[in-house]
Amino acid sequence: MPEKRILIVEDERIVAEDLKRLLIRMGYAVTAIAASGEEAIRSVTTDRPDLVLMDIRIQGPQDGIEVAEHLYAEYDVPVSYLTAFADAPTLDRAKATMPFGYILKPFETRSLQVVIELAIHRHMMERVVGEMDGWHARALDSVAGVLFATDRAGLLIYMNKAAEKLSGWTPDALFGKPMSALLTGLLEHTNPALGDRPPVGVPGTLQKKSGEGIPVTYTRTSLEGADGQPDGELIVVNKI
Repeated sequence: MPEKRILIVEDERIVAEDLKRLLIRMGYAVTAIAASGEEAIRSVTTDRPDLVLMDIRIQGPQDGIEVAEHLYAEYDVPVSYLTAFADAPTLDRAKATMPFGYILKPFETRSLQVVIELAIHRHMMERVVGEMDGWHARALDSVAGVLFATDRAGLLIYMNKAAEKLSGWTPDALFGKPMSALLTGLLEHTNPALGDRPPVGVPGTLQKKSGEGIPVTYTRTSLEGADGQPDGELIVVNKI
């Protein structure tokens, strides 16, 4: 397995060199030591580390929290904070960036390793979940049928390409709007707890962006959430 690559962002050179030696002894590769946000961004651009250990107080106009936000948003690089400052305002700002770890100086070797491993693992799992979500969306878009999905409140949360083409609407114009405003004739929700089955081929009218109402039939399927309760619906529409 290749070494995990870590960028150190720390403007106290002695502290940074000590941390570098410790990380190397722990089996990690240190891509660079940066003292400012500008250096950190350049290093991430060229070296693409697996994790950044970021001191909050660094050189330059931006502090570590601002730089961390930029690195994660622009380069999808996880950041764990390494700092001697634990005052409430600083912690609140750091927490708002959803960091991948937070270690106070002076740090303990085992704690540092645990934070590093958890941060890299969490980032890897987030990427996997994101890729799966993207795969699911692409799979639904490739389906020839006209598909809509709603949340448990009946608000539109997804429409595939075929639905866009038939309705003339784009997702950003409809997301969060009641599905009943787009598809008239929707029956009341079925109750899966009572063993109800959603009807198939129910007649309705799809309201196009142009204002035209076109006759369709639709089928509704409940989407089950993690708690076992209906979390929304998938609605398949067919033009008559």
